[in-house]
Amino acid sequence: MSAINGSGGKVMLGSVTVAEIKEWTLSGFTMGVLETTSFTDTIKVFIADETGDPGTLSFSGNYDPADSTGQLALDALCVAGTTSTDLYLYANTSTFWRVGSGGNIITTKAKAITLPRSGLGTVSFEGQVSAAAMEQVGTGS
Repeated sequence: MSAINGSGGKVMLGSVTVAEIKEWTLSGFTMGVLETTSFTDTIKVFIADETGDPGTLSFSGNYDPADSTGQLALDALCVAGTTSTDLYLYANTSTFWRVGSGGNIITTKAKAITLPRSGLGTVSFEGQVSAAAMEQVGTGS
């Protein structure tokens, strides 16, 4: 088994690396189900409802107010309600995830800042994947 280490990870918006990001998460694809249990059944019965949820993504790191092409650009997408198709979540130089063909990502939370009394300020972002699942490109380590 070949495990992937996240030390080479990054988040890119188009060709620009979003500054200071330290971690990212994909919730994964979820298939919806419908219950078809009848009165005489003693165990619930379900079928796939054929409409899957492509999931969500989130990422966070150190807040960088000068990152106008990364952190601030994602905030502008969120405020405008604009979707994106060019957000890439990298594990390393040869493995990344992107939204599949025909899909997009709606930035649902941006520039969520935490500023502790002592320590670095952090920032987090969230997005809803729509119309296509996220797909992995590459399998490098």
